[in-house]
Amino acid sequence: MASLTNQNTSWPFVRTTLIHEKLASTSDRAAELVRRGSHALPLVVWARCQTQGRGRRTHEWWSDSGSLTFTLAIDPEHHHLAVADEPKLALAMAVSIVRALESLRLGSASLGIRWPNDLEVGGRKLGGMLPERLDTENGRRVLVGVGLNVFSRLDESPSTIRAMATSLAALHDAAWDESILPAILAAILGQFEQVLEQLVEADPELAAEWGRLDLLRDQPVRVDLGSRIVAGIARGIDAEGALCIDDGLEQLRIFGGQVLRL
Repeated sequence: MASLTNQNTSWPFVRTTLIHEKLASTSDRAAELVRRGSHALPLVVWARCQTQGRGRRTHEWWSDSGSLTFTLAIDPEHHHLAVADEPKLALAMAVSIVRALESLRLGSASLGIRWPNDLEVGGRKLGGMLPERLDTENGRRVLVGVGLNVFSRLDESPSTIRAMATSLAALHDAAWDESILPAILAAILGQFEQVLEQLVEADPELAAEWGRLDLLRDQPVRVDLGSRIVAGIARGIDAEGALCIDDGLEQLRIFGGQVLRL
């Protein structure tokens, strides 16, 4: 599990960057390092190839060397991030990614957020974010795992992935290689630094932005809450990060669960 560690200021926002050629999970590796307390935070772990990426619940995240897979670890108290704001980190990271792609002229007018933690274009998944809270001897820490299909070879992916995923290269009809990945990662980290400040300051423009990116608004949805399924019309993502659903009787605010594909 050889890695390259960079602890200088060449990367935006982070103080430590660890680049691995291959890892099972960047989030597992980041959690290990954070518990050990051996590296300065914010820290990012980037794997050029991730073999056992994790999605929400028990889902796995498929990726290959054409995917950008990384985990960002922060000390929320250092950034004055309240516990109540931690559930909004997936939305904050989604906004950061969209802004980063736009800054690199790699965006798409149809790119948006499928609540709670996916990025999609035209009904196809482009990326996902998985925030996790970690309690350590040094206090609480937060990890945000990211998987983004950049020039992923989806024709080599499982059939279930091929049916629902896309990549940036496919959107732009581009032939890219690994040289584009550092630029995208740096842009995301730089944007996240600004978005995190907006989140901490409760900037209403941030909530307005993830509201504009909401792909489920005014669409029929079914959300699996584990104990029951809620169905209705999505009415947007509010400032607290909740999905608002009109079930015909009342407007519900959902903070967790899985939006089922109809």
